[in-house]
Amino acid sequence: MGEFSQFALVPEQGVVPEISQLDEGMQSRIRAMAAKIDVHSSAEVAGFGARAQKEMGAFSDIALSQMLQKDTGDLSAAMQTLSEQIRACSFGAQAKGLLRRMFGGAQSLDQVRAAYEKAEPKISACANEMTDRRVMLMRDSALLERVYARNEGLYRELCSLIVVGEEAIRQAKARGEAAHVVSRLERRVEDIRLTQLASTQLAAQIRVVQSSDSVTCEKLRTALEVTIPLWKSQMAAALGLARATDSLRMHQRTEKDAMRGIREGAQELHAQKNAYVSAAKKSEQERAEQTAAELLEELESIEAGLKARAMQA
Repeated sequence: MGEFSQFALVPEQGVVPEISQLDEGMQSRIRAMAAKIDVHSSAEVAGFGARAQKEMGAFSDIALSQMLQKDTGDLSAAMQTLSEQIRACSFGAQAKGLLRRMFGGAQSLDQVRAAYEKAEPKISACANEMTDRRVMLMRDSALLERVYARNEGLYRELCSLIVVGEEAIRQAKARGEAAHVVSRLERRVEDIRLTQLASTQLAAQIRVVQSSDSVTCEKLRTALEVTIPLWKSQMAAALGLARATDSLRMHQRTEKDAMRGIREGAQELHAQKNAYVSAAKKSEQERAEQTAAELLEELESIEAGLKARAMQA
């Protein structure tokens, strides 16, 4: 960072200390460095703090490139797709309550499996995209943290340059230097002040971006470690319930068919019994009539025999 970075100047952000606020050893060092500046050399005055300003420009480019990458469109689309797919696999609207689930309201196993197989690839794709984005955000945040640390050192150097420049201006005025010479150095120190202000703003912007990235990473972590696993556990429960429901329905159909067969068999037996009783009654009546007819015939035969004997007598 150059010789000015060695100054133990740690002022508050945006505040440059007065030389009188520093200890005597530091004041002596600043006066000695200010005295070395050749205020008559336009090249030396123009080069005063130029390296720090150039480095500040590089930091700004890095921070700007990172901020330009913060396109949340794709991430929002992935989150929206995830939400839609999870809602599409919610079976609460189709079947509410245990009784309704048990007796026809629940989705069948094939329906639940089909819904899962349709949603799972899209949810996996969303999970992969969110994982990649989270890794990228964490990497970007680490890069910004390094830029922030370097910018903090640069900020301290800029503060040191301002203090040295102001002391050089005071010394030039004390020596009675020409107004245009002092004015040129004053403009150079003012340029450094603007760079120091840009450093302050950059530090604040880096923290804002890091905070935003942290919130986004936390949302992605929640989706990856809570929402998706919870959805999978719910789908497992739904598949288990659908399997049990299908088994219950099969049992109910089997029982219903068995009861229908039993009732039909009972009705058939009852009909056969009635037919048998009817047939039995008819058979007995016919036998009785036949017996009566045979008895009448026998009586008639006996009566005819008696009449024949009476006539012979």
